[in-house]
Amino acid sequence: MSKKIGCLLVHGFGGDVSEVEYLAAYLRLNGCSVICTQLKGHTGTRKDMVGVRYFQWMQSAEKDLQELLNRNEKIFIIGFSMGGLIGINLSLKYNVSGLVCINTPIFCWDLKNIGSNVLQGILNKDYKNIKRYLYSIWKYPFSSLYNFKLFVRISKRNLWKIILPTLIVQAKDDDTVKSKSAEYIYSKINSQNKIIKYFEKGGHTILKGPAGKNVSEFVLEFILKL
Repeated sequence: MSKKIGCLLVHGFGGDVSEVEYLAAYLRLNGCSVICTQLKGHTGTRKDMVGVRYFQWMQSAEKDLQELLNRNEKIFIIGFSMGGLIGINLSLKYNVSGLVCINTPIFCWDLKNIGSNVLQGILNKDYKNIKRYLYSIWKYPFSSLYNFKLFVRISKRNLWKIILPTLIVQAKDDDTVKSKSAEYIYSKINSQNKIIKYFEKGGHTILKGPAGKNVSEFVLEFILKL
C-alpha cells in the first residue's frame, strides 16, 4: 500500500465488536490500521443501555475516528447494521476517503425471512432462531429502541448529502434488515462512485458466518481501488 490506510469498524445496535472482528482481522492482515469501536451502553447488559442517546453512540465512534485521522492518510468508515448509520453521519463531518455500509437498516424486520426461520426451526427441532427473536424482544429497553428509530429517521434525511465513494453490502436472507434498505440507500445518496453488492446467504450477522470471507475480500478490493 502506497498510503497508510485506517479503517474504523462500527458494530450494530445491541451488538458488540465480535460482529466485525473477522473483517477487522482480515484488514489488519492486509496492512490496514484498524479500530473497532465499542459503542456506549453496549456491554451486553440491558440496564447499561438505559438512557443512552443515539448521539452518544456516535460520540463513541467519533473518538476512535479522530485517533485514526491523526495517524493515517486515508480513512474508511465501515459500519455493520446500525454502525452503517453512524458511518453515514460521521462521513458528513470528517474528511474520509470512503464509506462501507453492511446490512444497514432503513427498513427493519423482514417478516418473510423470520417466518421461514421459525418454520424451519420447528420442522428441524432447532429453536435457536426462535429463542433469538424472543430474547431480542426482552433485551432492549424502550429508550434504546426509541433512539434507534429516531436515528434511522435522521440518517434517512442525511443520505442525499453523501457524495464520497460508498459500498453498500446486503444479505438477501437478512431477517433483521429488509434487503430493500440497500437499494434505498443506493438510490438516495449522491455519490458518483457507489456500488451495491448483494449476497444470497449470510443472514444479518453476515461477517460472522461463511460469507464473511467473501464480504471481507470485496470490502478490501473496494478500499484498494480508491
